[in-house]
Amino acid sequence: MYGQPGATARDQNPGVVTALRPSLKHLLLRVCAVLAIVLSAAVLWLSSATQGHADPRDWLTPEERAWVLQHPTLRVGGSAMYGPFSYQDDEGRITGLSVDYAQRLSELTGLRFDFQPPQTFAGNLAALSGGELDLMMSLRETPERAQTLGFTRPYVQVPAVLLRRAGDDRGPLRPGEPVAVARGYVVAEFLRERYATNPLQLDIDDRTVLRRLASGEVGAAVMDLAGATYLMRRDGIGNLRVVDDIGYAYALGIGYRRDWPMLGRILDKALLRISDGERQAIADRWITQDTEAHRWQRRALWAFGLALAAVLLGLGVMLLWNRALQRQVRRHGEQLQRELAERLRLQDVDRARETAEITSRTKSEFLSQASHELRTPLNAVLGFSQLLACDPRRPLDELQQGRVRHIEEAARHLLVLIEDMMLLSRVESNSLTVQSLPVQAGPLLRRCVELAQPAAQAAGVALRLGLTPDEDHTLPQVKADPIRLEQVLHNLISNAIKYNRRGGWVTVRAESLPRGFLIEVADNGLGMTVDQRAQLFQPFNRLGRVDQPGTGIGLVICKQLVERMGGRILVDSESGAGSRFTLELPAAG
Repeated sequence: MYGQPGATARDQNPGVVTALRPSLKHLLLRVCAVLAIVLSAAVLWLSSATQGHADPRDWLTPEERAWVLQHPTLRVGGSAMYGPFSYQDDEGRITGLSVDYAQRLSELTGLRFDFQPPQTFAGNLAALSGGELDLMMSLRETPERAQTLGFTRPYVQVPAVLLRRAGDDRGPLRPGEPVAVARGYVVAEFLRERYATNPLQLDIDDRTVLRRLASGEVGAAVMDLAGATYLMRRDGIGNLRVVDDIGYAYALGIGYRRDWPMLGRILDKALLRISDGERQAIADRWITQDTEAHRWQRRALWAFGLALAAVLLGLGVMLLWNRALQRQVRRHGEQLQRELAERLRLQDVDRARETAEITSRTKSEFLSQASHELRTPLNAVLGFSQLLACDPRRPLDELQQGRVRHIEEAARHLLVLIEDMMLLSRVESNSLTVQSLPVQAGPLLRRCVELAQPAAQAAGVALRLGLTPDEDHTLPQVKADPIRLEQVLHNLISNAIKYNRRGGWVTVRAESLPRGFLIEVADNGLGMTVDQRAQLFQPFNRLGRVDQPGTGIGLVICKQLVERMGGRILVDSESGAGSRFTLELPAAG
């Protein structure tokens, strides 16, 4: 594979796709290439319509076409871990850049490329040398391999690049700066020669290099661009960026049976017929990076956003000034004032309603997008904190373990907040589906109480269920969404425990009503004043209780979910005497 020892230096073949430093000029070239392909297809279609059914492989000689007819299917070596060139996806299929090239070559030549069951790289090489395979895609030519195999011209070139963490302002390697690289790769020899003053830190493989760089153990690392992109996607590493092309690349072609020179000639001619636009499209699909051009585009977008904000601010000032003029005009005549005031009032109502709707929609979209974007780095924080705590080769001392636990607890708290924000945005945007099913309330209440018992014991609060085991199944069924109802009850019970005192109690009970069903969560905790009850269901309002953990949106979500299930939530509370939250829900049947 391209990362094995013995790699050659950069091949300057102009037909090789580098997939590095995309620019506006290159984008225009790709557009022109697509247009050229469309025009060529139109010409070929018109030609076939006037001249009959011509052979699409007329570029092959009669001898080559005869060879294709004699060997219609080629056995191709498959690999499960050669990303992004050849690997198995979640459904067990072989996919990757090599497969895309094989499909295009099949269209050009009429040959069928049959990928064999995956095996190791050494096993594929041995099978190809022994005639059990016919070719291997994305293989680098070395003097040793050239003794037993034939090779086509390279069709893809992968540069070795310098990686740093996002937020690290350092650019190219500085003299004397250590750099991490995987052990056994020939790029290490290149670094020793080109960057003699930079000590190398050798690791077992590329995945270890990326993890050490992402966790901050090393400040710089060198890898091939394709492998780095694939591993960062697969392992969910999002805090790394490409800094520089170090001036070294792997040129990859197709290795084939040495006793089939005709196959090599056919494949070489077919590779020449794949345009630069097609090559770049395949490379862009599998090899991406955060280059200086991309960063420049992001800075341009930020500048555009700031300019737009300035324009909107100016429009706002103009709007305020216009309203002041309108007030002056209304004072000039009583009759005109009454008519104009009425019209403006109606306009203001419509504008306020539209503004409120837009603001609510924008807020919901922002909460949803922000929550989604925050989950990825938080999952990375949790993952790496767990790796630090469980690494048997680098055990942490007691102080370090405590700090890692603090990191993990804080990250989990943030993750709960993000989940609540996502749920609130889905509720407000009417994208949350709430079912209406018959639910046996007794077992559900008992399960909620059992799940909350550890928290109640830790807080010194007595948590009781006001139902006997016989009542679990004698109560009539309630009409609700079982998952959302359990979520509401868990929130109410948790609040009753959290805003209580040691030696306090919390009681959960249910009863049937003539026209519905009632569930009650009562406690003798801190309670609420009249002003606090009036602000209870306002988003992010903590009621002044900043000493307790929370977000201020749990009860808002509960109220929305209960109303979606066709019920309502009532509150009865007195400061210092506890609170009682009552859910009124429709009975099933």
